[in-house]
Amino acid sequence: ERSRDTAVHKARLAQLVRDFPPLAEAIERVVAAVNAGGGGRAGFDALDALVEAQAYRLAFWRVAADEINYRRFFDINDLAALRMERDEVFEATHRLVLELAAAGSIDGLRVDHPDGLLDPAAYFARLQSRYAQLAGGRAEGDGPHRPLYVVVEKILAAHEHLPTDWPVHGTTGYRYAAVVNGLFVDARSAAHLDRAWRAFVRGEAETFEELAYRCRRLVMASSLAGELTVLANALLRLARADRRTRDFTANSLRLALAVGVAGFPVYRTYVVERPSAQDRRFIDWAVGRARRRGRASDPTVLAFVHDVLLGRPPAGADAALLPRYREFTRRLQQFTAPVAAKGIEDTALYRHHRLTALNEVGGDPEQFGITVNAFHGASRDRAAHWPHTLLATSTHDNKRSEDVRARLDVISELPAAWRLAVRRFARINRARRRTVEGSPAPSRNDEYLLYQTLVGTFPAGGIDEAGLAAYRERIVQYLLKAAREAKRSTSWINPNPAYEKALAGFVEQLLARVDGNLFLDELRAALPPFAWWGAFNSLSMTLLKLASPGVPDIYQGEELIELSLVDPDNRRPVDFEARRALLARFAAGTGERQAEWRALLADPCDGRAKLWCMARALDVRRRLPQVFADGEYLPLAVEGPRAGHV
Repeated sequence: ERSRDTAVHKARLAQLVRDFPPLAEAIERVVAAVNAGGGGRAGFDALDALVEAQAYRLAFWRVAADEINYRRFFDINDLAALRMERDEVFEATHRLVLELAAAGSIDGLRVDHPDGLLDPAAYFARLQSRYAQLAGGRAEGDGPHRPLYVVVEKILAAHEHLPTDWPVHGTTGYRYAAVVNGLFVDARSAAHLDRAWRAFVRGEAETFEELAYRCRRLVMASSLAGELTVLANALLRLARADRRTRDFTANSLRLALAVGVAGFPVYRTYVVERPSAQDRRFIDWAVGRARRRGRASDPTVLAFVHDVLLGRPPAGADAALLPRYREFTRRLQQFTAPVAAKGIEDTALYRHHRLTALNEVGGDPEQFGITVNAFHGASRDRAAHWPHTLLATSTHDNKRSEDVRARLDVISELPAAWRLAVRRFARINRARRRTVEGSPAPSRNDEYLLYQTLVGTFPAGGIDEAGLAAYRERIVQYLLKAAREAKRSTSWINPNPAYEKALAGFVEQLLARVDGNLFLDELRAALPPFAWWGAFNSLSMTLLKLASPGVPDIYQGEELIELSLVDPDNRRPVDFEARRALLARFAAGTGERQAEWRALLADPCDGRAKLWCMARALDVRRRLPQVFADGEYLPLAVEGPRAGHV
């Protein structure tokens, strides 16, 4: 009521102040009295008394990591999560967008972060049902349960399936991006590149599985500690509800939760009343990992956590305990997802630099390439179960654009050349390193990341001083963000100005000028094979996406070769007029397709061949819609001495 009537009361107060000048004067006197103490104790005491009388608590922003009483969007304190399971919240937040859909003004919805919902399946069912009510006769769509086209931003592991009871048309394509990129990674070079990375970073390298575990623990101990405390307290209340679990301590329960969540093999499970077979497998997996870590957690406490998550109260327990177990599991599921996102996407992927082309949202750096047969298997499965899912190769969330990854994939095919190039780079730049707090700045790992970043993004067609200045600033900003996300030498919460200054200075010296720059000359000499074959990788990736089962999604700017990095770098303005002009030239061509194609391939790095390929493939999809919407997927067998390259 107070919230609802706030505007009314403010308006009435404003009118009173206008009508009665003495009231305005009285208010001014109170403000003056509070301010009279200035910066001294009296002034702060008066202000403190005023703040204490409010319905909220004014606190230092860091407090929210440990004490918070609302769900946030990850660790952003001023973005509170909404409870979509409540009818009035759903109606208030969805009315406009569903009315637009029902009117035909929009064709579908992309739902961000569904793992933050209490019950995604129920949410999507309500979304479809409400749309059908509003659309009436227009609600034809894909069957009675999916009249509205809906795709979800869901991060799927290689061993995970999208729940089939969700009335959606698929995901936004992160898993597809990882699968198609894996085709261009030579799996035979994994050990070579692993040795090259470890030799360069000198002890900073570790397996990605261990890194992901430690980074999840890190975010639970820092930015998401408040949520862990809330869950640990709820688990303690469940333990005290039965005499057989009453003696489990708060500390042991909190530790068991942290170890279990850190070892989760997926972002979350979807238990509502009882776990599905897939949910049960992942819960068993997480608790099994926690047990293998041995001494960190009491096995009887882990067994209790396991029973809670599976909804198995002790035999003969109070009947009221089962719904409380289920409520706890639903709340925990909303916690494991942000822990995975912050721990893996925003920390571990910025520390593991063996081959950064694999460090993507929805990817797994340990999965070093995939076979053609595996690609066909994934395509057949998609055609059978999710024929209208999105196919992405670049998104707003990418750490690197598809074209940068296509270049970096070439490193896996030239591991010896790469190792020699990195040695030369490091030798040229050794005098430019600094020492901060007894450690090298940049760190060896950050320096290794920088060299991959430069090979992946440096313009293949040359660069002038003005272009180099803009490029240099982009790389400085990217490296600073990457170092802060890695949370080793600096971070967003605790910046290290000395390290950041040394890191920025290192990049600026490397890219100081075009002419007379020994490092830049060395970089330009090493670049051609990576840029050339990277452009062909990009062409192949584009054609595969446009000819595969699903709905191809083209991120802004990726119609040409676009060598962009993580946001905000991938949010720069796009020259759409240049792309329109190229399409117009293609349309007005001579008709000699072979000659046109040869001319385009003379310089594949400029991106014209990519746009030409894209335009032709989309034209085929438009002319044969049923083939691409509902056609059978038939892998072609390839024979001969070059079969392994097809």
